[in-house]
Amino acid sequence: MIKLHCFFYHASGAAGGNVDLFMLQVTKVLTVNTISRYIFKDILKTQGAIFGVLMLIFMSQTFIKFIGRASKGSIPAELVSQLLMLSVPTMTNFMLPLSLFLAVLFSIGSFCSQSEMVVMRSVGYSHRKLVGIVAVLVFVNVAINICSTGFLAPWCEARQIELINKAKSDPTMLAIDSGRFIKLNNNNVVYVENNGKASDDANIMNQIYILSTGDGKNMPSVTISTKAKSEYDEDGLFWLTLYKGNRYDGPDKKNEYKVSTFDEYRALIPESGSGQDKSKVSTKSIDELLKSGTPADFAELEWRIVQPVTILILVLLVLPLSMVNPRQGRFAKFLPAIIIYISYYLFAFGFKSSIARGNFPVLPGIFLVPFIYCVLFTIPFNLVETEWFNKMRSKSKQRNKHNV
Repeated sequence: MIKLHCFFYHASGAAGGNVDLFMLQVTKVLTVNTISRYIFKDILKTQGAIFGVLMLIFMSQTFIKFIGRASKGSIPAELVSQLLMLSVPTMTNFMLPLSLFLAVLFSIGSFCSQSEMVVMRSVGYSHRKLVGIVAVLVFVNVAINICSTGFLAPWCEARQIELINKAKSDPTMLAIDSGRFIKLNNNNVVYVENNGKASDDANIMNQIYILSTGDGKNMPSVTISTKAKSEYDEDGLFWLTLYKGNRYDGPDKKNEYKVSTFDEYRALIPESGSGQDKSKVSTKSIDELLKSGTPADFAELEWRIVQPVTILILVLLVLPLSMVNPRQGRFAKFLPAIIIYISYYLFAFGFKSSIARGNFPVLPGIFLVPFIYCVLFTIPFNLVETEWFNKMRSKSKQRNKHNV
């Protein structure tokens, strides 16, 4: 702000003296450019801080979700970091619009509450210049959003499902850790007191228990062994071989139990294909969405197109809302701005779900939401207090006086 005040001083001094008009114009241009850079940097810093905080919160929630799945044995613990990194583009699609929306609201609101905007207007800084700065930031965010929603986020989500399904299909990727219950399929659960990760042979396990709940043909059973080994056979099947243990079957229909002793017992570990994660619509590319033609795919395609438009609509909408009176404070219009933002996404998600279920036509579809908000909020809010609006209002008052 020191450089800014210097420009103000030179401009006022030049106006007081008999300085050439050209120098006055140069001084004005330099002052406007300095103000533009100052506003641009402030909004950009604020957006970066808000984006970082929001990403930290949602990344923590996602991390807890993956850790919970890993603790249950549904995914390997080694995949948590990869799955977390692959979640970044999807979360970025939601955090970018919100961070820019709040950054404009807080930064411009701060300028107005501290009377800086009044000083800027006094040196000829117009509302059009402010819209231009915000438009540059919108363009950058829209470009990032298009790349993420169109290409990066679908690929990352597809890669996530691919990694999880590969882990579920490959028993070796689901590490049988010590002190954990591992569900092999619907009927069998394995518990190991001590695996062989610390030994030379990582496939060797000690004190292993296999619980089978049974089905209509087989009785429930518990198999206990002091030593076990996991390995593939020639046909590519994964086997768990237990050595020198006991098997307890029962109770049967007569409420009797059967105890067996074995030197070697082999249990086939089947692939858990039935429990694999299904592919989502959000993982499909734009070409796949266009070729499919189902209502769900059309809803996803429209949502990807609407997201960049949403950034433009909401940010230009919040710009006039951030113009507050210094006496009101920078958060005077925070609540109505947040209500408008939340209502926009609630309507958008509602239309998307209705289109996917076939309860709402594909056209106008989700495009109806940005159109309505642009007509009802964005355009009227930006017309208020403009030069054209003030001229029209003065002409209207004059007409009313003449009519009276």
